[in-house]
Amino acid sequence: MREFTYKARNNQGELVTGTVEAETESSASTLLTAKKLYPVRIKEEKHEKFAIPFLNKVKVKDKVFFIRQLATMANAGLPISQSLSTLLEQTHSDQIKKMVEQMIRDVEAGDSLATTFSRFPDVFTKTDLSMIAAGEASGKIDEVLEYMASQAEKSYKTAKKIKTVFIYPSFLLCVVIGVVALMMIFVLPQMQTLYSSFGNAQLPLPTQILMGFSNVMAHYYYLVILMVVAIFFALRMYVKTDSGRYIWHSLKLRIPLLGNFLQMSYMAMFSRTMSSLISSGVPILEALKIVGDTMPNIHYENAIRETRGKVKQGGSLSQAIKENPIFPVMVSQMIGVGENTGEIDSMLSNLADYYNDEIDNWVKSFQSLLEPIMIVVMGLIVGSIIISIIMPIYNVGIFMQH
Repeated sequence: MREFTYKARNNQGELVTGTVEAETESSASTLLTAKKLYPVRIKEEKHEKFAIPFLNKVKVKDKVFFIRQLATMANAGLPISQSLSTLLEQTHSDQIKKMVEQMIRDVEAGDSLATTFSRFPDVFTKTDLSMIAAGEASGKIDEVLEYMASQAEKSYKTAKKIKTVFIYPSFLLCVVIGVVALMMIFVLPQMQTLYSSFGNAQLPLPTQILMGFSNVMAHYYYLVILMVVAIFFALRMYVKTDSGRYIWHSLKLRIPLLGNFLQMSYMAMFSRTMSSLISSGVPILEALKIVGDTMPNIHYENAIRETRGKVKQGGSLSQAIKENPIFPVMVSQMIGVGENTGEIDSMLSNLADYYNDEIDNWVKSFQSLLEPIMIVVMGLIVGSIIISIIMPIYNVGIFMQH
């Protein structure tokens, strides 16, 4: 499909602009006429061939700001097109500006907000689109946008906390790797000259192993780098297969500490997304399908799919969840209360808040444990290398004394 920009007049004679996707200019003209827009000019949109995707990607915080501002203006009673025009003037992000400019053209051409949002799949998820469509259908788009903004802000804060946890250990890991690499490549080859002056003295086994690694790193470092890169990409490709994905996702859930953290994260994601969709008017079966498709772990994806099948057969959501051991008991209990009171979306929101609080507590505990653990690990690694270097000198000293 090719993209065309156009200028056209509507039934009132007003001039509107926008873009349309079609195979040819003629088919683009036909599509516009079907929308009761009469083309004045149609021109194919030329895109840069060598655009770098990650540089043009909309940042999460910019998306959160965009939704919050749009919700605020919608609640104030401003029309969507006017709200978007105001946002265009306020935003400082080039990516958001390009997106809003396209949105304004589409909305003025008569497209719905859900259709407009759907043209940016890298920015808006299936959950976002379903909520917008439900809000437009119910005439509560301002309420839906406000709810979306609140949920987006909570999700962003949680994700930011999670990323913060891994900054420090990642830094320390890089330091350890750097120190070890420098010692292997520069320090140990110098020590080899000293060891050779010991004559036929037998080097301790740890020193022999260390010297072997050092020789490989010093003379064949490029092969080591290539091998590491090859293994990384091979594992990455394998993880994308069905069997590899299953094994990797199972392994992550079994890792001490991290596994428990991931389970809480998945439950927070499930609860938050379900609450958002149901409160926006999306039916439970459709909400379960969307949530299942967006879960990042295959085991939870399958569990939600099984739950949807049982609900589709007439069972209650709480009972279907209770029968699946991957869900904690509290989840089915709170959903059961929500079903009885008719406030299932509110209960799911409370459940998401509970798991977010648990994640916060986990992050604080993990950070307090992480620093001493990493220091001990660094000390053991560097200390082992130093001991292996000193052992031959110490042994020779003892031999000479005797």
